[in-house]
Amino acid sequence: MNLREMSRFLLGGCALIALSPAFAETSADFESVVVSASRFEDQARLQQRAALNIVNVQPAETMLKFPDVNAAESLSRMPGIALMSDTGEGRFVMIRGIDGNLNGTTYGGVVLLNTDPGGTYQGGGGRAVELDTIPGGAIDGIIVTKTGSPDHDAEGLGGTVELTPRTAANITEPFVDLSLGYGLEPAHDHGGPFNADIAIGGRFGIENGAVVMERGQSLGRVNPGFVSNPTPFSIVLDASWREDKRGFDDIEEDYINNPANPTSAAAKVYDDLQFRFYDAHRKRFGVGGEFDFTPNDEHRWYIRGNMFGYDEAIIKHHLIFNSLSGTASGNNVSASSDLTIKGTDVDQIVRNNVYAVGGEDDFHAFKLDYRVSYSRATLSTGRNYGTTFKGPTVAVTYDNIDSPNFPAMAVTDGTDINDPSLYKLSKFSNKKAKGADEEWAYSANVAVPVDFLSDKDEIKVGFSARLRDKTFYELPQSITLFGSKPVLATLSPLAADTSFYHGRYTNGPGLNMPALEGSSAITYGGFSVDNSTWFDADENIYAGYAMYTGEAGPWGVLAGVRVENTVAKYAFYDADSNGDNTVYTRMRHDYVDVFPTVQVRYSFADDLQARATYSTGIGRPGFAQVALGTSVNSDNNTITMGNPTLKPVTGSNFDLDIEYYLEDGGIIELGAFDKEFRNYIYTSSMTVAGDPRLPGATPVKLISYGNLDTSYARGLEFAYQQKFTFLPKPLDGFGFDGNVAYVTSSGSLRTGEAGHSLPGTSPVTMNAGLFYEACGLKLRFASQYIAHSLYQVGTDRSTDQFEDSRFTLDWTSSYDFTDNVTAYFNVKNITNAPLRIFLGAPNWVIQREFYDQTFEGGVRLKL
Repeated sequence: MNLREMSRFLLGGCALIALSPAFAETSADFESVVVSASRFEDQARLQQRAALNIVNVQPAETMLKFPDVNAAESLSRMPGIALMSDTGEGRFVMIRGIDGNLNGTTYGGVVLLNTDPGGTYQGGGGRAVELDTIPGGAIDGIIVTKTGSPDHDAEGLGGTVELTPRTAANITEPFVDLSLGYGLEPAHDHGGPFNADIAIGGRFGIENGAVVMERGQSLGRVNPGFVSNPTPFSIVLDASWREDKRGFDDIEEDYINNPANPTSAAAKVYDDLQFRFYDAHRKRFGVGGEFDFTPNDEHRWYIRGNMFGYDEAIIKHHLIFNSLSGTASGNNVSASSDLTIKGTDVDQIVRNNVYAVGGEDDFHAFKLDYRVSYSRATLSTGRNYGTTFKGPTVAVTYDNIDSPNFPAMAVTDGTDINDPSLYKLSKFSNKKAKGADEEWAYSANVAVPVDFLSDKDEIKVGFSARLRDKTFYELPQSITLFGSKPVLATLSPLAADTSFYHGRYTNGPGLNMPALEGSSAITYGGFSVDNSTWFDADENIYAGYAMYTGEAGPWGVLAGVRVENTVAKYAFYDADSNGDNTVYTRMRHDYVDVFPTVQVRYSFADDLQARATYSTGIGRPGFAQVALGTSVNSDNNTITMGNPTLKPVTGSNFDLDIEYYLEDGGIIELGAFDKEFRNYIYTSSMTVAGDPRLPGATPVKLISYGNLDTSYARGLEFAYQQKFTFLPKPLDGFGFDGNVAYVTSSGSLRTGEAGHSLPGTSPVTMNAGLFYEACGLKLRFASQYIAHSLYQVGTDRSTDQFEDSRFTLDWTSSYDFTDNVTAYFNVKNITNAPLRIFLGAPNWVIQREFYDQTFEGGVRLKL
């Protein structure tokens, strides 16, 4: 420990000795094809302030103040961002109430792709990026762009997300950042998550045949010749690993009747009640690096590669009470129920790869930047075993009205439902799945200084080409069950789960999936492609733009237009008149769109400015919506049809925004927006008496997709962050950080029905945190509130599915023992907020998952 570190330790982190920053801006001033987020809070705020369009910037320095484990969760702390969770982690985000399938996401300016077209919400759009694949350690910062500019892709009706990779291009000292953490997840008595992140970076040059590392000695120094930068090379390598064995319980149900009258207790009867047990083992990984060569202030070239994703194995166990539509007596229902046990054993790998090579050149008369990139997202399901055991018929009573989150359930005829000898194997299956989404992209931009309003004016033109191919298919395995079907007792059953839902229920005898998979009663055959799931989509986007930016006195202006030509081909197997997917179909879908924008910024004072903007954007139809053929499901009498004629969604966005910048990176910001859409995509659902593709079935549910003529999303955003430095010591370390967004949306999602909220629109999204930061100590209570939102469109309002409102509270704490050693302790989800989905009205609950708290502590080192 050196003298400076010792003084910092002895003074409780309040040493007055100034240390040299590890990062600093270099003298290079490029107009890059990518606007990158800064890693540090003061620079991030300046970046937001200087932008001519409306952006929010969150640096890695801020991200570390929250217990977030992936990019989706970090995004949810920003204004106007709503989080959609799955299995206890954030996965997708909605921007300003707009479905994530209609927003854009990039990593270092390269478009991120979707791994699973059937795994997204809102009808399987297949475009929303699964942001739970991206560890926080792979990010220097995040930019959410809410009013797009012509030099960026037009995708992003709600906004676009830029995740900035780790870089060492601007550092003044080499660094090694290391983080190690471990924790506890009480649900299912699992050990907690293990987390490790490392990043190594430095700048260097060659002098007299020896490698010289940049340690601040070269600032302001210029060598003779083309390579005038004394340390022109930089390299950064980063790696992340997080292993999580999360377990949780879930109760789901279906209703026998249409809940058209949600206040009628007598009508609120189950069709089935499902006790679901999950054990997941997720191993998230990330690795990447960048090599940069900046010989002088006029030229820079780089190469970058990143890979991240996770391997997840999940065991699922469902005890299902079927046929529960009995007779009601007050709030109690008596019924005769057929029991079923279903089990699943899944192993799945999802992965994103992003590679880019590019450069920037300043020829004084003009600036040139260019990039070639390759992005690939893959899904590989190595196994997906499913089994069904038929159980006994038992007499039950239940009450699902007095406590809808914890319905009362009792077996009244004395049957021991935990007895494995009562359940006989009736069905067993396995299938694999393969999905690949890949894109080659090329872009080049030329910026020419002009002198219209001032010497800061510029005209910029460019072009890009994105060549995308997306495929998906499932491969069911041929399986034969020999002879008389075995009972569960002969397949090494596990002990019954009597602690299900914190001991409120039993979940029946446990399934030993490995023993079942190796049973002599099962003979395995080969795999074959399921045509109903197969598709191949080619989508090429060619774009060009022209843009003017200028500043004069208090005014700043951005204006221009972008033109995009979409050339797409969708191939799939459609169903014949018998419902068999044997008809190979290939359809072409080409269109041209024009995207103008005008954005104005006015500075009333150095710390007060306002913006008024008009911008436009597009959301292309989901791959699973246009490229998937007709699927006939005889189990639930449902026919789902893709619609290759779907039009893209286009939007015109009007924004007003005022920002007041405070000391120490604080801000007060108020904004209003109005988004007017054409051809918004929605799920169409109707019930018919019958269909020849399902002979004898009645009624039959038909599901497809359509376009709305007009719809809108409007709202207000407010953000306030301030450290209360005006208070006397030691209270000057306190501060507040919060934001709230109010959004209202409307569209006619069903024929003859107007005024329906658009899918994914939460009327209120709020973050509020009280923090203390002084003398090396950082303490924070951070809360989030998300109001309910439409999750899935039904045949009418009573069968619409909604994700319920959710309030979470997290605690984070850390202490800097030295400038290089920090210990932290976090508690996530103190409120044990559930994932709760209801049908039509809040008391018609169809899913509720409780994840309990996560406790995690560790250390961060700077070497």
